[in-house]
Amino acid sequence: MKGFFNTRYLLLAIAVALTTIHFQLIWRTGHQGQFLEASIVCWAAAWFMIWRRRQELNFKSTPIASAIGLACIAWILLRSLTVNEYDSFMRFLPLMSGISVALLASGFTLNCYWRELLTLGLMAIPTTTILSQFDISSLTAEFSGSLLWYAGFRVIQEGVLLHLPTGSVEVYPGCSGLQLIWQHLSLGILFVLVFPIGWMRSLIVSIAAVLIAFVVNSIRVALMAVLVAQNNRDAFDYWHLGTGSLIFSLISVSLFGLLCYVLLEQVDRAEEEEEVQA
Repeated sequence: MKGFFNTRYLLLAIAVALTTIHFQLIWRTGHQGQFLEASIVCWAAAWFMIWRRRQELNFKSTPIASAIGLACIAWILLRSLTVNEYDSFMRFLPLMSGISVALLASGFTLNCYWRELLTLGLMAIPTTTILSQFDISSLTAEFSGSLLWYAGFRVIQEGVLLHLPTGSVEVYPGCSGLQLIWQHLSLGILFVLVFPIGWMRSLIVSIAAVLIAFVVNSIRVALMAVLVAQNNRDAFDYWHLGTGSLIFSLISVSLFGLLCYVLLEQVDRAEEEEEVQA
């Protein structure tokens, strides 16, 4: 059994099959949307990390570890047959799959796969449930009101309401930017897992993810207030729910991506300087 499961191609086939099963479940249950997008990103990041250090991995398992890995895979297969609608099992399947394959590949030395397992584990986080416990609408309204005030508008902020002389808007939780902040934080976590850049730069990435998403969304809310005050309903719908809302998300992600690129360039330059000095 030990020699059989040391076959890299067999492990690759098992990993591909488990990945496919997860996406097939998402498709079967009609759970496309943000969960599908997050799954694609996390699976891609985990596969990329494994591929990048494929030559460094130690493929040496034990009979007990292989037996546990096989039992987990068998349970995943049997459990998958019973899933016909959304099931929390779909969130844990990637992490269980990763652990199972790691047990088959390298025995109980799971610590050497901690980055990949953590990446797969991100899909187990009940994002909607967690985010529903927080509401930053009033904070967003206050910041957007400040932006309007500094821009020269006569604005009054009352809780989640922004009053302009000719109209008012209410900042709902869905427009508070919390979802965008979480998306940026998730991307930031994946970035520092895929590209280790040191704890200080990782901290900068986390803080910047929150600030960029919050500020860009607040600018969008301020724009909504101005459009309501001008009674421009078509423009309001465009920037609120239409293509315009995606443009702000694109701007925010682009700014965050640019920051990550700059930090990565700094790390590369530092490593090159160390090599030259050595």
